[in-house]
Amino acid sequence: MRILIGFFILSLSFKTFGQKAEKFSETETNLIQTNSNEMMRVFNRTNSTDSIVLKSISKPIRPTDKLTQILAERMLLSVQHEGGVGIAAPQVGINRRMVWVQRFDKPEKPFELFINPEIIWHSKLMQKGPEGDLSFDERGFVMRNYSIQVQYKNLKGETVTEFIEGFTSVIFQHERDHLDGILLTDRMKEQENLTFESVIGKSDLYFLKN
Repeated sequence: MRILIGFFILSLSFKTFGQKAEKFSETETNLIQTNSNEMMRVFNRTNSTDSIVLKSISKPIRPTDKLTQILAERMLLSVQHEGGVGIAAPQVGINRRMVWVQRFDKPEKPFELFINPEIIWHSKLMQKGPEGDLSFDERGFVMRNYSIQVQYKNLKGETVTEFIEGFTSVIFQHERDHLDGILLTDRMKEQENLTFESVIGKSDLYFLKN
């Protein structure tokens, strides 16, 4: 997700937290280990082969696998090189459930890694803002949940549960979508026929209108 930066769709997200992760395939291993000290190429939707990866559902990943550490480091190099605020493993060709998100809700705005992330609660309050993506040029306004509760693993294999809100919540939801093959353009199309009611005195906060 670039610095430009669904709720009712959360029901469409695939619940994978706690599922057993398979070992990396030979193809994944080769991709991760090739030029292992360098950033990885960011996949582009306009490339037909890349598009298949971007639209595929990703599998759980083993947090403590040494290849997970290498993949994480290379993904971080990629998103920082591209000037983004978040990136998902499918965007570098690996259909595994891992994302980096820049924490605008913390001092110094650090990037943090989320392994096998899930959204376990979301607010009815929505926020609207412009979004972009490292994998294609389209831009658009999207509604996202203002507050979410997330659960994920860290590189030690520990389970972490926390609340995230605001812009960081938007980035997390955007990157989490990538793990289910859902792109920004899918969210934009999905919301075309929905009606939202604005919160009085707030230009960017809404509720879904029944």
